Amino acid sequence: MSILTEYSLWFGLLCLLLGAIYAVALYLRYHDIEFDKRPKWIMSILRGVSISLIAFLLLSPMIRRPVKEVDKPVLIFAIDNSSSMVSLSDSNFYRNEFPQQLNQLIHSFGDKYDVKTYFLGEQNEIVSNKEDITPAFDQKMTNISALFTEIDNVYSQHNVGAIVLITDGIYNTGSNPQYQTQNIKFPVYAVGAGDTTAPTDLRIADIAHNKQTFLGNFFPIEIKIDATHLAGHNAQLTVFHKDDEVFSKNINIRGNQHFETVKLVLEAKEKGTQKYRVEITELPNEITYKNNKTTFFINVVDSREKIAIVYAGAHPDVSAIKQALEKSDKYEVETFAADEFNKNPRDYSLFIFHQLPCQKKLAGKLLSEVQKQGVSSLYIIGNQTDIKEFNNLGAGITITPSGSNGQVMMNDATPSLNANFLTFTFSENAQQMLKYYTPVSTFFGNYKVHNGGNVFLYQKINKVETNYPLITFHQNNRQRIGVITGTGIWNWRIQNYLHSQNFDAFDEIINQMALYLSVKGDKSNFRINLQEVYNENTPIELSAEVYTESFELINTPDIQFSLTNEEGKEFTSLFSKKNNSYYLNLGKLPIGDYQWKASTLVGNNTYTKSGTFTVQEIELESMNLIANHDLLRVIAEQSQGKYFEMNDLAKVEQAVKDNENIKSIVSYNKKYSLILNSWIYFVIIILLFGIEWFMRKWGGGY
Repeated sequence: MSILTEYSLWFGLLCLLLGAIYAVALYLRYHDIEFDKRPKWIMSILRGVSISLIAFLLLSPMIRRPVKEVDKPVLIFAIDNSSSMVSLSDSNFYRNEFPQQLNQLIHSFGDKYDVKTYFLGEQNEIVSNKEDITPAFDQKMTNISALFTEIDNVYSQHNVGAIVLITDGIYNTGSNPQYQTQNIKFPVYAVGAGDTTAPTDLRIADIAHNKQTFLGNFFPIEIKIDATHLAGHNAQLTVFHKDDEVFSKNINIRGNQHFETVKLVLEAKEKGTQKYRVEITELPNEITYKNNKTTFFINVVDSREKIAIVYAGAHPDVSAIKQALEKSDKYEVETFAADEFNKNPRDYSLFIFHQLPCQKKLAGKLLSEVQKQGVSSLYIIGNQTDIKEFNNLGAGITITPSGSNGQVMMNDATPSLNANFLTFTFSENAQQMLKYYTPVSTFFGNYKVHNGGNVFLYQKINKVETNYPLITFHQNNRQRIGVITGTGIWNWRIQNYLHSQNFDAFDEIINQMALYLSVKGDKSNFRINLQEVYNENTPIELSAEVYTESFELINTPDIQFSLTNEEGKEFTSLFSKKNNSYYLNLGKLPIGDYQWKASTLVGNNTYTKSGTFTVQEIELESMNLIANHDLLRVIAEQSQGKYFEMNDLAKVEQAVKDNENIKSIVSYNKKYSLILNSWIYFVIIILLFGIEWFMRKWGGGY
């Protein structure tokens, strides 16, 4: 331990000198009472030391001392909380005995470990260990890979000792978890739940179909049937549309492991989202009947919307956007060089201009014609963009670049979601993926979003949140306009794949933007934005917009909303107002079909909207009930851990404690504390003054 000050410790001599001078001056000049020589010296010393200690505080002294810090190993318990855990005959064990054994195991590690407990499902849920935990086994999906992603993000700087993974190994969303455990630096002790033997069951294993088709088209469907230990039985496969039977076939089960693909073709006779129900006969002794029926939806549209991507020069952004849009059957996408477009702009629902208008003065006539005809546009700004010409387009944003010596400077900016953005919704997965996207190249300078502009993503520059827009939307009287203020979003698609082995989040963002900007969207004064199909585990969020007769966006009037379920019960609510839009969260609703109606009063005009939507059951957990313990063995082996059967759950404790690499990390750090904050220091000063005062009183002084 040592003492430091902001000034040289030689100033401490001045403090002592000050105390001595004060004491001498006090007691040499004190003649009212004659003290004995010895008490007088003691009182002088007490007063001098007290004054010196007070003066020493003016130097802001600090105490530096070594502090021992013990970083206990983090032990993470991850328990599968999905419904597949209790879908077999041993469900009583998992509901009654398993929680007791689990809590006993968790508490057996005491205070020597920092124990964290997670429930696995569609998303990870951390739970408190202060009280006994009881899994509900109510999750409709299992995403094991998300656990390792969260641990990598949250505990990368912690002393992670091990993971105890208790699951049946069945995952139905996310990536294969074994790929994420190849390079982890801590062992995984995997405990296999469930049954690896195939139970007696007849199930609809999968349905392959297009998500969208066109009115009057015939569309193909493939239904995969899987039967186990039911040889010699017959079953009837039936497909219904609005309770009307549209297809039926007899299934003859010819072996203990029977697999069959039924192919059929149906006609799209009605536009809109069409619901189809598939059922297969329930046979005796099946382990579950939940997978004997399922539903699927197909969106039937009149025609595709045409989108033109016009570019100033070849760029990978163009390919990435085109591939994302072509994932949807809603769009017919064409690409054109700026000097090659020779078609009628009226034939297109949306124009995407990449780095146009450009410095080479290409496509000026096209840009003017698109504005004149009110076709919706999405502008992507890059170093080839003529910023002066762009600012004159009235796209809802003005950019003033900055630079030196006539050279325009660029920034690297990553996306940051505007929490108040309500123009359209997108999935939690897509929102989370934003943090993994690499920077795009934007102009260094000033950005001004005009009135009516709505920022979707902001620019984050060098990890600093800014109010510069990265993606923004604006609507004038005739068209919707979007602006991406940087190039390089093609890298987002690659990062999406590297992280989750798919392009879903990127494709969803691009498609949602295109859907909003599409000119064939709702152009009325009152608009309600919602989906036609929701999953049962998804909160139902709605947004709304109200326009005056001159198409000015307002949010002064109230919007009444009513919802009626299949039983005829009506629920009413009121949209909340946020920015220039409206928002309503209905939460998670029970499975079924719902009718809705919304109304508002603008001046003397009453506007109403109505429609239907469906909340569908998630049946992924009942589709496959065969435990995948081989996956758990691979994960344990790759991570230098160990695999256990469920009846060996108690052995996990000894395996973890026997691992010599799972131990606390001891470090010594220097800790600084101001003496001014020390109560002991002030007690000493008060004690010195108190003893001196007592001696003075005893001697007859004051």
